[in-house]
Amino acid sequence: MTALEEIAVAVLSGADGKAMLVAGLSIAVMVAVILAASAGYFRMILNIALFAQPDARVRAIGNPMIGREGVREALEAGNLHDLFERFAALGHRMPAGAGLDGQEADRLVRVHHYEAVMRLIESVPDGVRHFFVAYAAMIGTGEAAAIVAGKGRGLSPAAIEERAVPIGALTPERVRKAAHAGSEEEAIRRMAKAPFGPALARAHAAAAGDTAAFSALSLAAALTEMGVAARGVDISLSPPVVETAGRMVDAANLRALVRARASGTGREAAARHLIRQGGFEITGERLLHAERAGNLADLVAAVEGTRYHRYLAALPGAVQEGDAAALETALDRCILDAARGIASQYHLESGPLLRHLVALGYEARNMRAIAVGVAAGAPTEEIERVLIVEETEA
Repeated sequence: MTALEEIAVAVLSGADGKAMLVAGLSIAVMVAVILAASAGYFRMILNIALFAQPDARVRAIGNPMIGREGVREALEAGNLHDLFERFAALGHRMPAGAGLDGQEADRLVRVHHYEAVMRLIESVPDGVRHFFVAYAAMIGTGEAAAIVAGKGRGLSPAAIEERAVPIGALTPERVRKAAHAGSEEEAIRRMAKAPFGPALARAHAAAAGDTAAFSALSLAAALTEMGVAARGVDISLSPPVVETAGRMVDAANLRALVRARASGTGREAAARHLIRQGGFEITGERLLHAERAGNLADLVAAVEGTRYHRYLAALPGAVQEGDAAALETALDRCILDAARGIASQYHLESGPLLRHLVALGYEARNMRAIAVGVAAGAPTEEIERVLIVEETEA
């Protein structure tokens, strides 16, 4: 044996050798634990570095059209061109032509919303990007569903094309072909190869000729896909993404139940609109309890203990009178507040990006409502009632 081999044999023989072996194994385990902990730590540092620039960007951009000052500025517009100049001053630049009317204003805002989401996606880190892409796809699904709904309402091909917004997989060619289809079914067949094609076909079959139900079911299908994308995010980045998607699913389910209870729709008819997976708080037994509620008061009681309860319970008059619009607005405010909370809790990760994504949707909604109101000459007070404004703490 060599000298080194003799030393090794001596060290590992007898009680002293066993002690040395145990000590060596202990050190190896400690080193492994330290390396594992360090890997998690370095991963956290890397995530913070990846999100630092995009988070700072969206904080700098802001969302003025969900703030009281921005909304107040827009509501002071005397006409649509004045309004779009005010939008531009607030960071929302859109190419408003000379023949701007309410319909064109609405279309411009929808295009602007999609483009803003796509710009956001460009800066989002890869780890969460597919969720944001799924959100953008949901917008496209909504636009495609609107074309089919237009066929159901008997709109002419020209009218449908004028209203349509070609975005993402909804190409101008697909818009043209669907608009000139002879029926809703034919329009869906002409869009069958698009990513949203199968979802539209399933929603149309389930709606059984009910245009409003078709639109709602199409949105539910898109939300389901978005929930799947959220659950596919890496576990180290998933909590804020899963919560954001889950709360959007919760709100969609509660809206469906609020409308059903306010209108007296049967439970079976309402049940087809519910999204069974992907919720955050309204899941399992709680969702079943809410589904079984016989009236709005029972529904509010069914969600006690969730974030949504205090927003709905704060409107006893709306609950008693069956004012679904007021209760849905309360849910929207809840979602916006929840997004702000997520941004605060996960401020070094995707929280600010998720909050910006949600807020972009409400900004677009507010801009569309104001544009339609200004075009129609509606009183400011009437327009304000349908706006979603963020309530910031003093």
